[in-house]
Amino acid sequence: MQITRGPRGRFAQRLVVLIGLSLSVTEAQAQKLSIQGDRFAIDGTPRFLTFMTYFGAMGAPNVIADLHLIRNLGFDGIRIWPNLDTGPQLMNSDGTLRPDELTRLRSILDQARHERLVVDVSFTYEHIRGMDAARARLGIIAATDALRSYENLLFDIQNERNVGDRRFMSVANVASILAAIRATDPARIVTCSNSPVDDAQYAADFTRQLGLDVTAYHEPRSSTWYTLASYQSVVGRMKSNGRPAYLQEAMPTRDDLFFYPSHDRAEYFLQGIAHAKLAGAAAWCFHTDVGVDFRAGPPFVEDRLRSYPEPEWAFVNSLNARVILQASNGVNYVVAEGGGGGGVRADRTAGGPGSWEVLGVSALSGGPLLSGDRVAFTSADGIHYLQAAGGGGTSLRAAGPGIGGWETFVIEKPGGGVIRHGDSITLRANDTQWYIVADGGGGGNVSVNSTSQGPWETFKILFVTPHSSG
Repeated sequence: MQITRGPRGRFAQRLVVLIGLSLSVTEAQAQKLSIQGDRFAIDGTPRFLTFMTYFGAMGAPNVIADLHLIRNLGFDGIRIWPNLDTGPQLMNSDGTLRPDELTRLRSILDQARHERLVVDVSFTYEHIRGMDAARARLGIIAATDALRSYENLLFDIQNERNVGDRRFMSVANVASILAAIRATDPARIVTCSNSPVDDAQYAADFTRQLGLDVTAYHEPRSSTWYTLASYQSVVGRMKSNGRPAYLQEAMPTRDDLFFYPSHDRAEYFLQGIAHAKLAGAAAWCFHTDVGVDFRAGPPFVEDRLRSYPEPEWAFVNSLNARVILQASNGVNYVVAEGGGGGGVRADRTAGGPGSWEVLGVSALSGGPLLSGDRVAFTSADGIHYLQAAGGGGTSLRAAGPGIGGWETFVIEKPGGGVIRHGDSITLRANDTQWYIVADGGGGGNVSVNSTSQGPWETFKILFVTPHSSG
């Protein structure tokens, strides 16, 4: 959804969204979450997943608008706590499910399915007064049975089960609950998260020994948490069991428990997610508290995000990257004529937000751009895709109606790694030998008919949206 300026404009647009989505939710195609090796897959296609915390979903008054926004911002999923004590709780203390709250949870999951969002349903028995592990087992079994039809879910048996307070759940209890889930719904993807009280190798061994599907770990929150070295160390150990490494709680935003300033700006989180993907993680979650408690404060997640320009609003506006491509002459920029629907040239001398030179770009494998990713570019009209006519060997156009083979390019930079602002990159048409080339290094046509990488085939990528520079 395009975000309009001012609260009145946003309210009117939300009303249209609410009406339209509430009428169409039952028409949504099912989305299936699965596992392929050490990666998640969506409808059979491997994908790096980006989650956002929405712990208080059960008490959120505007789920339809919230989830529509979250999806349009570029997130793949949400993480919810259906037993959180800031809103209606799914379970009673004896492990039975509350009918009205189950209906509420199903409506949230229906809307997530409509928006093609994955949902991490994390159980937190410590939030229910009088509940113990045995009763939590009964509640999780009942929830498993009630939610069998949802293929876009994964379960976390207990959030941070290795912390020595009310969250603690023994290995034996986790194993018992896992066995019960398997007996009830063998296809359900199941994890049980561990905190950094124990290291990442412990989390991997725990996952392997119990037969859990995913290693869910809440990474250590040191001052260097966002660096590639930190992620390589953590993710490497998480993946040692061959299962997907899900960084379920990265550094929280603006948490006053941490005295160092590496969690107060989007820059750190942009580096963190990029380094997580580069290190081989399967998923990463943006850990913000804006969706925890809806009993007071703005009723829409959008307004809550906007109230924190850093890091929340800057970060969430980075996921759908927009870029400008500068030709190697350093003067001209690639332009989709008319904003899309026609030809592509490299003869403009200026570009900026809202101009025909601005292109949307996304990695088809999900997450931030890495060298070697297959990518697709949208023109400024938001409708058309850059397209190698005939699959390569001739012209480049901005006329593709959707993402197919002709609209897919491989982005590469010398030395590999994360694609950052100002990097020199080349673009090759899918699995072909053809590279995009600016004739004369800029100032004329752009084609997809070069078979070598030289100056004319090299472009500088400039991010218009917030970006990682580290």
